Amino acid sequence: MKAILKTMGTIVGIPTLFAILYYGFLASDMYVSEAKVAVRSAKSGISTNGLTALLASPVLSSGGQDSLVVMEYATSLDIVEQLRERVDFIEHYASRDVDFLSRLKRDATSDEVLQYYQERVSIQRDIMSDVLTVKVRAFTPHMAQDIASLIIDLNEQLVNTLSNRMEEDAIRSARSEVDRAVQHLRKTAQDINRFQSANDSVSPKDESIALFGRVSAIESKISETRATLSETMAYMREDSADVVVLKNRINALERQLRLEKGRVTGDGEGDLGSLVENFQPLILEQEIAQQGYAASLASFEAARIDAQRQKQYLIRFVEPNLPDAASEPRRLIKVITVMVYSFLAYLIFGLLWSALKDHMGH
Repeated sequence: MKAILKTMGTIVGIPTLFAILYYGFLASDMYVSEAKVAVRSAKSGISTNGLTALLASPVLSSGGQDSLVVMEYATSLDIVEQLRERVDFIEHYASRDVDFLSRLKRDATSDEVLQYYQERVSIQRDIMSDVLTVKVRAFTPHMAQDIASLIIDLNEQLVNTLSNRMEEDAIRSARSEVDRAVQHLRKTAQDINRFQSANDSVSPKDESIALFGRVSAIESKISETRATLSETMAYMREDSADVVVLKNRINALERQLRLEKGRVTGDGEGDLGSLVENFQPLILEQEIAQQGYAASLASFEAARIDAQRQKQYLIRFVEPNLPDAASEPRRLIKVITVMVYSFLAYLIFGLLWSALKDHMGH
């Protein structure tokens, strides 16, 4: 029995004694500053229900992915380097006032500094609300608060940078479509101007309408003149002056009619028919370009509004607090933990030793 007690005292008592000495007299007080933040966008406020609400939940939405990005960045070597440029990170945690077990080595490598940092900084994410809780442990209250504030500031810069980049990419793509539409519209206008200058015609379509009007007027005059000629020949000779004048007028009108009709059909001077045929596709191309330009402008505005709605923000729910008392290490809990684990080690060792003796006896 004495041997059992002696063994248990050795295996349990010695680690517990060291734990009492360390946590009771040597372990440095540690202060914890806590803050709560979340990544949100303008569309997060839209009310949804049913399947839409499920798809928009933080677990599946891009906001949840951005929260994971923030968590990864907050525990990365990059943010450690940023912190070292802004605060005396190494000087604080490697200070001789800190106990030797909790102290950071002054000549620690980057990986060792990162590992030490990750042990002092923790970020937890609430899956339901997508709220991030940042906890920073330091050996002075002000350093804990300063580091927590810097971590949030650096992550806010990261979120803003990523959000602005996505917004600029979306708007740049829509703007390129507008620029292409403008170039197309400008090209069609230039083609029409060149056609008008080359053919000395502002609008062949309008000119053809006017030409048809003149043709109708000439045909009407010819009909009136022929009626007058028939009426005159009823009481005058065919070689009389009035009859000759009317016949000459009819011949002149008919020549003018043939000339005007030739311009329409392309047989005469001016070839208005071919002008209309060649000009109409240019007008159609310009109308298509105008419609494309209007559609690209609408798409650009929609992309701008959508980019604004999807813009991400890092919202601070709880600012980093200035702890007024040391909350770690929990000395009594640590001592009890060492005692319990030592006792479990004693039991496991005892069972293994008993099993080994039985095996050797057999």
